Amino acid sequence: MWLVAIPLLLVGCQAKNGNVRSNDAFVQVRDTAVILNKVNSEMSMQIERGVVLQRVKDIFGIVRSTTMSCGGAYIGDVLDRAYCSKSWNKMLMDVRCKEEQTCTLFFEIEHWTMTTEPGFVSFDEFEVTQLSMDSLMKASVSFIALDCHSYTPARVDLVYEDGRWVIDNFYDLKYKMNVRESMKHFLGKDII
Repeated sequence: MWLVAIPLLLVGCQAKNGNVRSNDAFVQVRDTAVILNKVNSEMSMQIERGVVLQRVKDIFGIVRSTTMSCGGAYIGDVLDRAYCSKSWNKMLMDVRCKEEQTCTLFFEIEHWTMTTEPGFVSFDEFEVTQLSMDSLMKASVSFIALDCHSYTPARVDLVYEDGRWVIDNFYDLKYKMNVRESMKHFLGKDII
């Protein structure tokens, strides 16, 4: 009994007389918690960066294999429904309706392959260029689209929707084309 009481008595005396020590310990614990939170946050960002990168590689692997199995043709509408955001698909549907009503054609390039004509295409040099883990999770991935004639630097923006990363916009960086903005412009333009 005395063996337990003596250490408790000593700890109690130190707490009264050594208040600065307990504050130092509190500051150290708080600083350690801040450092651990920062490390955990950085680790989470690195892990999510890898998830985004793999997701985009997988999607464009499917695009590549689709063009290979279809003799260079693509099935963009199916890919849009499977791998793009709800807002992208809504805008795409509006564009298709306007194309039909006005007998005009919006798309000059295939946004999945960054080419003007069907053909075999591959993708390389994927890199996550932006990742935001705020309330609206967003990411950007740049890559190179290669066909038999040329290569095109490209980028996709992604959003986290319904538990997965989906594409929300396409960019042809060679010709500085933002596909979503081009669709907005097309929808807002009066066509006779």
